[in-house]
Amino acid sequence: CQPEGIEFIPGSELTAEVKGNELHLLGYFIDTQNSRLLLEMAKFQTVRQNRIREMVARLNKLNVPLHADAVFAIANCRSPGRPHVGRALVQAGFCATLDEAFERFLKRHRPAWVPKFKISAFDAIALVHQAGGAAVMAHPALNRLDEAIPELVELGLDGLECVHTKHAAATCEHYRRLAGQLGVLVTGGSDCHGL
Repeated sequence: CQPEGIEFIPGSELTAEVKGNELHLLGYFIDTQNSRLLLEMAKFQTVRQNRIREMVARLNKLNVPLHADAVFAIANCRSPGRPHVGRALVQAGFCATLDEAFERFLKRHRPAWVPKFKISAFDAIALVHQAGGAAVMAHPALNRLDEAIPELVELGLDGLECVHTKHAAATCEHYRRLAGQLGVLVTGGSDCHGL
């Protein structure tokens, strides 16, 4: 990437909550060695790993003999999520597709669904700032929280991810205008987490 002038920056995505609604908060340019950030991230990772164990336990009660270790092997990271459980279900032959795994077991109100841990949006913004980063709301159209954006900006939100693969051109423009009105950064991303 260096010959093309592409610069890598450290970042993270946090699951947060505002007024009972989930939102994803991106932290750009964070200090990856920040001790408080590392401590909080370790807590979040433990919670995510325990969530996987609970999902697997629920599957086991449904006579689906999946093992948590199979999920962790597929995830190959410290922050596993439902897609990794879905892939493990497909790999073990319990489901034909990832969509089937989510429809039968993993979506909200399905038998193996376990709620996600969320920190408050205020705490997430503060954590990103404490680590020297810029706090940006990911894919705002998917959050459906436009009415909360001005309040989040007052709490320190630095930007909106206006350009996103699931935002139509008109949606991108809507958020660009909103970002301009609120005086916050405009970012864009692919939301690619890899497999």
